[in-house]
Amino acid sequence: MKNRLTSLLIITGIIVVTAGCASFTAKINRLSISMSKDEVRTLVGNNFQAKASKVDEKGNILDLWEIYDEKSKTRYQIFFLNGKVSQWGKSEDLQAFPQLNSPKYLP
Repeated sequence: MKNRLTSLLIITGIIVVTAGCASFTAKINRLSISMSKDEVRTLVGNNFQAKASKVDEKGNILDLWEIYDEKSKTRYQIFFLNGKVSQWGKSEDLQAFPQLNSPKYLP
């Protein structure tokens, strides 16, 4: 009986931890190009840092937000162009593709 209870508690713990990671990943995976900042906030909450913001030579407003998921130890970056998502992904994935890391914004 004790072994059964111990096994049940371990399985329950694994399910809870896995579900927590999956739910955050599911939220991140629901991001899409052209979402507004408010839509992103609604989706992922206020667990982000505004890392950078500037106006380019064409007058476009560029913003970078970072979200760090404590459970998976994963850092995500969200780039905005004039208040809309222009690209997003894991930091290391964006670094692997320089053209994504430094997006070219068109008028």
